[in-house]
Amino acid sequence: MKKLFLILCLCVSVFGGLSFAQTKSDESSLYVLVQTYVGLNSKLKQIKQDSNLEEAILKDAIKEITREKNIILNKIPNIIVEQKIDEDSVNEFLKAQENLETLQAKYENNRKQNFAYVDATLELTRLNIVRTFYSALLRLEKLFKDVSSSNEMMVLLNETIEKLVQYEALNLEERKAQIKDEVELNKIAQKEAALENILTSYGEILHFLRDNASLFESNYLFSALKLQVGIDEINKVVEIKSLNVGKIVISLLVIAFFVSLRKFSSHILYFFLIKLVYRNKDAEYIKKMFIEHIKKPVGWLLLAYGLNVCANIVYYPAPISLGIANLFYILYALFIVWVAFVLLDSYGIIFVSKIAQKSGKKEIVNVVVKILYFVVLIIALLFVLARLGFNISALITSLGIGGAAMALAAKDIIANFFASVMLLFDDSFNQGDWVEVLGVEGTIVETGLRKTTIRTFDNSLVFLQNSAIMSANIKNWSKRKVGRHIKMYLGVEYNATPQQLESCLKDLRECLETSPLVAHEGDCALNSCDITTKYRQNLVSMNDLEGYKNACYVNLSDFADSSINIELYFYTKAVTAKDFRATKSALMLEFMKIIEKNGLSFAFPSQSIYIEKLPELKIKNTRQE
Repeated sequence: MKKLFLILCLCVSVFGGLSFAQTKSDESSLYVLVQTYVGLNSKLKQIKQDSNLEEAILKDAIKEITREKNIILNKIPNIIVEQKIDEDSVNEFLKAQENLETLQAKYENNRKQNFAYVDATLELTRLNIVRTFYSALLRLEKLFKDVSSSNEMMVLLNETIEKLVQYEALNLEERKAQIKDEVELNKIAQKEAALENILTSYGEILHFLRDNASLFESNYLFSALKLQVGIDEINKVVEIKSLNVGKIVISLLVIAFFVSLRKFSSHILYFFLIKLVYRNKDAEYIKKMFIEHIKKPVGWLLLAYGLNVCANIVYYPAPISLGIANLFYILYALFIVWVAFVLLDSYGIIFVSKIAQKSGKKEIVNVVVKILYFVVLIIALLFVLARLGFNISALITSLGIGGAAMALAAKDIIANFFASVMLLFDDSFNQGDWVEVLGVEGTIVETGLRKTTIRTFDNSLVFLQNSAIMSANIKNWSKRKVGRHIKMYLGVEYNATPQQLESCLKDLRECLETSPLVAHEGDCALNSCDITTKYRQNLVSMNDLEGYKNACYVNLSDFADSSINIELYFYTKAVTAKDFRATKSALMLEFMKIIEKNGLSFAFPSQSIYIEKLPELKIKNTRQE
């Protein structure tokens, strides 16, 4: 109830404010507003040409005139749909245009009446421009009442702008050159300046209407749902002179509809985004996570749209004001960004995780998701700035002017970003790889836009800048398919005979060559399923590129101080830490059995001490004493 009461208050306040705005707008006609706008442009031109003004005063004056122009532009859309045609004024206008056409034709071939011809031509051009401009506004009003789309309105406005541009090509230089009277030349110059000012002003108004053509689509809802019929019926039942009860009731019904829709919207999105794609009956936690996350942003987005519909109802039959329309567009942008972020955090994680599993490039997918966050945020920011009146093209251009300073200030950020891109596509390491870089050894957690995170084996988290990693040596222990190196020495006692050692070496070689745990010659890149490998072998050593090692050596190594050493040099098939340790343990037990089988014993460090002369020992008989 509290929410409905607040919404009701909002609707009433909007309705009251709108009524005031509409009443005030009735005080000015479309013609007066347009002429005021033309006058402001003329004043602005004079101020810019005045070289005596100080720079600060000039900026303040330009800012004030621009503000007044924007106020008029925001009023024009409401006035267009309420304009009334004065038949007497139209007849006078057409009669004046006809008289000027007659004068122009009369003086066109009369070379002695150059001033009269040029003057009539300029005045006739001005009337043609005025007629083209106001005819377009009348047609725009008709499209609005006929529930036309904004695209149709934009086509009309673009055609009108092109017609006005054609009037700029008026060429009267030949006839003007024959006029010698300075007074007449000054009059012509004033009329040309006024004509140029009118073209500029009309062009700005038409461009504004074209850029905001969506404002004139607001009555589409009434035509589709026939809401005006309901409003009229309610007003017949409840008549209050100072209040449109029908609009308020319909607005409350619209709000109630969208508030109730909030409860089901998250379930509907879940059905389309998750249920149809992620078919896992046991994944109830996914449903709970998705619905809980998406409920709030979608609910607020629907509520904002409902309030926008109510504003359109209140303003009808006039289009909604630009200020309120921009407010709703900004709210839409914020809520859509919220929804996008939530979708990326919930549905996006599920969808992206599948791609990461299939591609094996988790870190690339992770960075792509982060870039998507950034792109969505930038697009929303640019949209909001455009709605607030900023010139986005000029803003982007200004970035080029200050690009050097920005690049210098953000050189580390830019360097880290491009380093992250290079690392991802250079395939130096992947998420989960065991690496050693810049004195840090551990497992790659993720590669971000600025830094790479490594979890060391003592369970600490280390953050390294991507630019530093890019310029350092990277040792990647996980970039191997088959072959983890073992170099081991078996020391036997010196009492071993040559026959025993020879038999032991033979048994050790046989053990390694037949063991399924040890890499052999057949374990190489050329035996992989990739048919292009054998062709690439001519260009690069594929075993070394892919990470295959299968060398195996068993030999006597040296005569050590306490033992005769047997060197075992080979590679295991296992490369992971767990499998490698299990393999090593199993092979060591086999080596012990072979040593025992051949009657040998493991030596241990020992020393022999030789004493050249012992001192004479005197033993006393303590009993006799």
